[in-house]
Amino acid sequence: MPAASEPKIKVSLNLFVDTNADKVVFAEAGKDFVDFLLYLLSLPLATVTRILKEDMVGSLAKLYETIESPSESYLLPNQNKKALLNPRVPISATEIPLLLSDYELHNRESYGCSNCHLFVADVPNLMCPRCNQKMTPALSYVPPSPANTGFPVDGGFIKGLMTFIVKDNLEFMPMSTKDVVPLLKKKEGILELRLMLDVQAAMKLLQLSLQSKTVLTRFYRDYSSQYVTSCQPL
Repeated sequence: MPAASEPKIKVSLNLFVDTNADKVVFAEAGKDFVDFLLYLLSLPLATVTRILKEDMVGSLAKLYETIESPSESYLLPNQNKKALLNPRVPISATEIPLLLSDYELHNRESYGCSNCHLFVADVPNLMCPRCNQKMTPALSYVPPSPANTGFPVDGGFIKGLMTFIVKDNLEFMPMSTKDVVPLLKKKEGILELRLMLDVQAAMKLLQLSLQSKTVLTRFYRDYSSQYVTSCQPL
């Protein structure tokens, strides 16, 4: 897998493991981990391919490598290889930990019409549909922040400081006692593992989510020992 610049923030995840069956019963997670799961859904397919292409099954990796080849002569004038290989991450992804894309939002540029100022484009030198002038001035994206909105701005997708149950197949729901008790009822040998996840762990979770319906169990069996910070029986 390609190297990624690791953010300062790591994400905690508690796995409740049935040691007799050697599988994860459920995970306890905060807003930060669930924000990351929702962020996975918003990743462009080209970004997923670029991140996982060395370990992917199928043909998308070869398609990606074909576009990486030196020639761009077959592309239309208003298209470029960079836009295909490195599509923009969603604007709503600001401040989500464990980001898997190396595209930084503060470097995001669009191109505006310097005459009527009514239209923007993703690539330069397109003709403005209103005044027929080339759209060449670069416009930088300004994400919302307390400094420019005058009020606190939450990053990610999920509201507030909430705790969630995350199932083995990555389904999630707000945590409540009535949901937890049935999952643990009459089960012996339950172990609680506290993990601290980094970008490398995030890439492993992304890969497993494309291969398996028991993502957390696969992660627990293959990788969890690298990220465990505490372990205790219930």
